[in-house]
Amino acid sequence: MHRTTLLKLFLLSVLVSVTCTPSLRGQAKASGEVDAARCWAYPAGETMPTGLAADSGHIFIASGGATVETLNLEGRKLWSSELGGEITSDLLAGDGGLFLVTSGKSSEAERPVDAVLRSLSKATGVTTWSRSIPEAERHFLYLFNGWVIAVSTSGSIHAVDASTGAIVWKREITAGFAAQPRFSKTTLIVAGTRNQIFTIAMSSGEIESVRRLPFPVTALNETRSGEIIAGDERGNLTLLFNGVDKPTWRFKSGGEISAILDMGPNILAASHDNFVYYLVSRNGNVAWKRRLAGRTSHVIEIADGYALLASTEDHGAAIIELTNGKVVGKITFAEDEVLTAEPVVSGSLILAITGRATYAYSITGCTASYEGGTAEKP
Repeated sequence: MHRTTLLKLFLLSVLVSVTCTPSLRGQAKASGEVDAARCWAYPAGETMPTGLAADSGHIFIASGGATVETLNLEGRKLWSSELGGEITSDLLAGDGGLFLVTSGKSSEAERPVDAVLRSLSKATGVTTWSRSIPEAERHFLYLFNGWVIAVSTSGSIHAVDASTGAIVWKREITAGFAAQPRFSKTTLIVAGTRNQIFTIAMSSGEIESVRRLPFPVTALNETRSGEIIAGDERGNLTLLFNGVDKPTWRFKSGGEISAILDMGPNILAASHDNFVYYLVSRNGNVAWKRRLAGRTSHVIEIADGYALLASTEDHGAAIIELTNGKVVGKITFAEDEVLTAEPVVSGSLILAITGRATYAYSITGCTASYEGGTAEKP
């Protein structure tokens, strides 16, 4: 009788131990911590990686000299292409190709020439069409209705047919744009260098509204209910309701606002006072705030309830639980490595680039095979 009871207790303890053990590296720990497992690393080439994008089957890496390398999701190289000049836009992966802007100099006394909006085949890297657009320090791209919307910081906006490169419409809105533009389903929000905020219909390029703030705008976003949220160089974060001139609310931080993320009922905002603030969208109240080692350099949502934060002083990034602002996990690089572009999420992978490599992490487990690939095992 006694032996039978002991045997049952032993078998029960074994069963509990097996069922409570995670089956994949990278799963959340029982304490609430998250294990960000490194799945693979792809070494960088001779030039510094400057941009990153991904779709359901490809990873695209931009580097100096307008070089684009493409990997599959297991980190194996598929192709590379050298376009000449420098890439001055984000990489935009669409169904019809990979879109980007290159800029360079003419041979005549290094005179600036027009920038070139390009469409590359995602299978081969060959340019399928190109279109000249005005030169600018930076260009931002978005896909809408089969068109590529190209916003240039010099103040111009072009809608270009994604299949042919033909111009659908173009607008010269102002002398220049400040901050990164924001795209919604049908509208584009841009900030002018004279403190204006323009809402533009992407179907036509027509201006729908113009708002003015007292200070230069440094960050923009739109809430899921359609309000504009703007940050400025004086540290103000302002919520503007459509059709109403008076702000709904204004929050004051201690430094220039550098990034704004809409998180549904909340707003995640980074300030040059080295804090990240999590505000209630309804009234601007602070739900929590977290101090970083330096100014925030990158902030993205990586999964439901989690964000990735990196500062200029970090050799890695922190994983934050959005409900309370606590650090629940970390991505760590070598002491001489920092992020050189915004990380990207593709499925279960968190992709990040430094001057040394492109890395793939996962908080739900690494399942890719490395056999025959060019990526290195962690």
